[in-house]
Amino acid sequence: MSYERQGESKNFINLGIVENDKGEVLMIQRVKKEGGKNESVLEWAFPGGKQRYGETREECVEREVLDETGYDISSVKQISMRVHPQFLVLIVYHLCKLSSPDPVAEPREAHEVAEIKWVKLEGIRNLITTDIDPNVAKTLGI
Repeated sequence: MSYERQGESKNFINLGIVENDKGEVLMIQRVKKEGGKNESVLEWAFPGGKQRYGETREECVEREVLDETGYDISSVKQISMRVHPQFLVLIVYHLCKLSSPDPVAEPREAHEVAEIKWVKLEGIRNLITTDIDPNVAKTLGI
């Protein structure tokens, strides 16, 4: 199956909502913009990715955030699970905490991530141009 990389699901995504002690949230800018329904465009997103078979949701989000950003995090709790209305993939949103305020590794997915940025809460809606999960918005107070 050409769409699978190392036995991962193409339609099951885990995203990490990571806040630092300054009240900023970790965001990534994708190298390749993705088009969705109603002319939506996904460019900025919370870090995360496709879940591998045999991996827990928590293991997936921790691995993906480390690979994309270099930050070591742990999943605290699941905020929400939904089929994204514009991209028709199942997404699990995790509230995560930083293990260290600084990156612990070099990002390994430079081919996917153009920029890594800590964003003030009020700036999130300016970057995310697609539908924001209501439970994520409530958790962040945006």
